[in-house]
Amino acid sequence: MERQVWWNSIWKLLFPVKDFCLFCLEKSPSAEQRGICGNCAGKILQISEDNKACSRCGYFMGENNCPNCRTWTEMSLRVSSVVPHEGMFRELIYDLKYNGRKDLAEPIGYLMACRLKKLGFTEKIRAVVPVPLYFSRQSERGYNQSLLLAKVVAEELGKPLWADALAREHFHHPQMVLSREERMKNIKGAFKYSQEKKMSGSTILLVDDIITTGATLLACADVLRQAGAAEVYGVTWAAGYNVKMMEKFAGSWFYYQKVKENKYK
Repeated sequence: MERQVWWNSIWKLLFPVKDFCLFCLEKSPSAEQRGICGNCAGKILQISEDNKACSRCGYFMGENNCPNCRTWTEMSLRVSSVVPHEGMFRELIYDLKYNGRKDLAEPIGYLMACRLKKLGFTEKIRAVVPVPLYFSRQSERGYNQSLLLAKVVAEELGKPLWADALAREHFHHPQMVLSREERMKNIKGAFKYSQEKKMSGSTILLVDDIITTGATLLACADVLRQAGAAEVYGVTWAAGYNVKMMEKFAGSWFYYQKVKENKYK
């Protein structure tokens, strides 16, 4: 952790302005606002266009049938993701979550909003809701990465941010260390709804960083529906993927060695 803090400080001294793209490290006027150049934004958004992703859970399946959401019983949750959880994209979200790189929320959240715009269902969204962290986890980390992303998404879409609509009631085990069945049990009853927000008949957008089994987003969506939401959409930066599909990406640009050597140590 000390090494990462040191490196982040050096990075800010070397590149104090926001006209450097955080993906290709090149200087570009188009990177000034969100920290990403137009070329990189186009390439990243094209990934979800060129590779078959499940329209229900966002899993990059590379085939006709999705193995990820076949056990989902709720039909009113639809999740979209921008990239597979691999290579540079995995390292970016890791740095955002665990290495204090809050600045990464800008380009990542921007690309999440762009993905939603391409899908064409943003008009009916009433509000943007982040998936909450348990208070001890947020205190330890110092922030909720999903809230940081949700702020950018809401701003880009021109929608209100309901940062406190959901709260986490308990935390037993990290989802990443559990099986699919264990995740569903671990997350049951973990969220509650804030009565200050009235959402009867509304369409709500849930924002999280990664989707694997979808247990967390399903649990949040269930609470929102019980509170009166008519529809719940979800958006994440990254999603799981079919390993066979990813074989064609061997040596792809998002394993770009220059970025990995200079920025994500």
